[in-house]
Amino acid sequence: MENSLNEMDGNVSTAYPSSIIESKSAINPQSLLWTLIAVVLFVIYSQQEDKETTLGMIQIALVLVCAIMAAAKMLIGNKKLIYQPTGCIVDKQSCYFNNTLYNDILQCLKEGNIARIKALKNDSAGGLMVELLESRDKSFAAARLLKYEPHGYEVKTNWVEMS
Repeated sequence: MENSLNEMDGNVSTAYPSSIIESKSAINPQSLLWTLIAVVLFVIYSQQEDKETTLGMIQIALVLVCAIMAAAKMLIGNKKLIYQPTGCIVDKQSCYFNNTLYNDILQCLKEGNIARIKALKNDSAGGLMVELLESRDKSFAAARLLKYEPHGYEVKTNWVEMS
């Protein structure tokens, strides 16, 4: 696994390493839950004799909210990152660091040492962000460095495969 650390000039790229694919599952469990809640609330509403009461109006409003949530979750879908060679799910994590650690993080990326990056002291208000990708079977890991500039985080390195 060859590590080539290329520093970039803020060219924001959301693409993942070539061995990672983004998979979208057809059925989102949350959309099924919202649909079930909407159906139950509608059945309760339809069983009432006097539907024009305040309680009835609140129930029909809740049915509509649940139906909208179900539709939104269905459209968004379940996106997963998959490591192609093993078919394993990849977890994405963001770590934030102080700007003083910039050179240390670059060195970690050059060495391909993910454990050392994780051991660095996190700083939620820091100006650096490291995006980590790690397969659940630990057969793949990659990282890239982003730095906070006046308009948001800008990519400073390409994805580097780690050991």
